[in-house]
Amino acid sequence: MALENLRNLLRKIASQNKYDNPEINIDEISSGGANYTSKLYTVVIKAQNKEDLHLFAKVAATGEAFRRDIPINAFKTEDFAYVKLAKTYATLEEENGVPEEHRLHFAKFYGSDPTEYQEILVIENLMANGYGPHDRFNTVDWEYASATVADLAKMHALSFAFSKHYPEEFEKALEELHFDFNNFGGLDIMLKRSTDLALDNVKPENKEVLKKFLQDQKNPFEMYVPIRSKVIVHADFRGNNLLHKVREDGKVEIKIVDLQTLQAGSPITDLLYFIFTGSDEEFRAKYFDKLIDHYYSELSAAMRRLNLNPDEIFPREDFDYEFKEKLPFGLTLAVFTLPVITVDTANAPEVNENLDISNFAIEKTSDLYAERLNGVVNDYVKWGILK
Repeated sequence: MALENLRNLLRKIASQNKYDNPEINIDEISSGGANYTSKLYTVVIKAQNKEDLHLFAKVAATGEAFRRDIPINAFKTEDFAYVKLAKTYATLEEENGVPEEHRLHFAKFYGSDPTEYQEILVIENLMANGYGPHDRFNTVDWEYASATVADLAKMHALSFAFSKHYPEEFEKALEELHFDFNNFGGLDIMLKRSTDLALDNVKPENKEVLKKFLQDQKNPFEMYVPIRSKVIVHADFRGNNLLHKVREDGKVEIKIVDLQTLQAGSPITDLLYFIFTGSDEEFRAKYFDKLIDHYYSELSAAMRRLNLNPDEIFPREDFDYEFKEKLPFGLTLAVFTLPVITVDTANAPEVNENLDISNFAIEKTSDLYAERLNGVVNDYVKWGILK
């Protein structure tokens, strides 16, 4: 039924784009352990005297248990992001004369189907244009990280502009993107398993300080709550939710995708999410401070292009204060997410209607997990947060 619904939507998209008597080819693909909410498909629509139309489709594959545990309507959120939010951001850029090279570009949206339990979302297939995800088993490098953080800064700046120029519409958008932090089913089980896994793999000399830190943690998602700033955050800002390609001049182009978790939050959380899900200890030793400075510099520049004064809206002293307050979130994230991010594809949770949040408590980890986890713990010991 779901596949037939997808085919029906694709016929409609073909008609809207004037593909007469189309040939529609659909191929299911695997995310390799990077996606757990959807079945993924690449699509090619062909018609006489027309260029092939390359599309990417997501079809909901989550059942009652997962939807009960996760207090967010992922497909509704992503549909809102493409249908309304992306257009609002484009309008803000146009109204403020932001040069094309400094604009934020999402994937082109082609259509959706809201049928419950079989929701579908169709966008352009960026991979057909040379884009691809970052390899979750490899650390990021500076070229990729700096380009990604620059686009993150653009997204946050646009949210600040949305709030400043259209405050009523901004608050309505936050209602659409509401996330109930206190209604996250199965969180205690997942946290316990992740905690046990971390304590089994951390170096003996750091076990007690990590144990004490984790015992003090409650709901990690409460760390998304802003302190001195409030923007629409991605909330799952990691390499597998970004696509990139390297141009002939060596510049890295980024497209932010998987907009299913957008919500109100602190911009710091997206930055920490990217760093601690995608980098290793060696990268952070070289570039951590530089990347933080780069983000704020790019955020300030993006805000000025939108006729905002960063010294009034989010001055560096407020940024530094909020960053210091949110920094422990990076360690919590590492404990919570690294088992899934580093899991071998063969041991990743299977995407089907029986999936629930407990499936994310990975039992079979890799050497990479222990390496990444201990690298993060070493940093937090060095920074004096674990003591």
